[in-house]
Amino acid sequence: MALEYPKAFELIAAKVEEELTPKGFTREKVAADGSNELVTLFTGSNVAYSVIYTKDKQQMLLKTCPMTDDGPDNDWKTLSTWLYDDMVCTQKDAESIANDFVDGVSNTGAIKRAKQVKSKKKKGDDGNADPKFLAKRFVAVLPELKDEIQMEEDCYFPFRGATFAKEHIAPKLSGYIKSADSKEVEKLANIFNTQYGNGDADTRSVITIVLLNSLDDAEYEKLAEYFNDDLKIPAKFARKYKGKTVKPEVVKVKKPSKFSTLRNQ
Repeated sequence: MALEYPKAFELIAAKVEEELTPKGFTREKVAADGSNELVTLFTGSNVAYSVIYTKDKQQMLLKTCPMTDDGPDNDWKTLSTWLYDDMVCTQKDAESIANDFVDGVSNTGAIKRAKQVKSKKKKGDDGNADPKFLAKRFVAVLPELKDEIQMEEDCYFPFRGATFAKEHIAPKLSGYIKSADSKEVEKLANIFNTQYGNGDADTRSVITIVLLNSLDDAEYEKLAEYFNDDLKIPAKFARKYKGKTVKPEVVKVKKPSKFSTLRNQ
């Protein structure tokens, strides 16, 4: 029995989403260019993927492009193209396309693309994803943040990463963790894992000092069960500072030597 293209498109997009979500990707709401296309977008720290159906050509496409701080750079590369005529194609055909697209976002080529897009960094170096990017990743589990992020962007420049995390993200984490099942908790932990690994120094501090330290011990332990090694150790260390005020380092001013004083006279 033939399967209409909107249903086939959603089946394929859902399969891709199922593959990408545990890796820290977010399915974004995007508008298609005109009435000729169905489009869905998945954004990660370094790479974006898009599933598209063009009605006039009856094609399902999987595309990818690098991510920037402002979103996809829109230099799209087509990874896979399939003909889908819903007058003759069935659910079995849609599932075959879905399996091919899932392979396209998870095979060794996908891993290689992610490494090529990432700036090369040695172990211990900071990434380049900032707290604004971090905030947007949490929309995947806390969709109400989307409007709050927009308001922050409209009202403040630059984006107040630590303040936004403290006032808008942290208060929502507790309720989410308490009501979440194990898969939902794992999904949240994977966002922390990915963003800590790709984040700059400010982002890492927001994750450990602001967000994770906002959780009580039971909530923290429930989430930490799914932390990777890169996050587990610094997060545990940061717990020592929970509830404490960390004083900024006082920089000692060097007194000029007699030689430099005489030289400048």
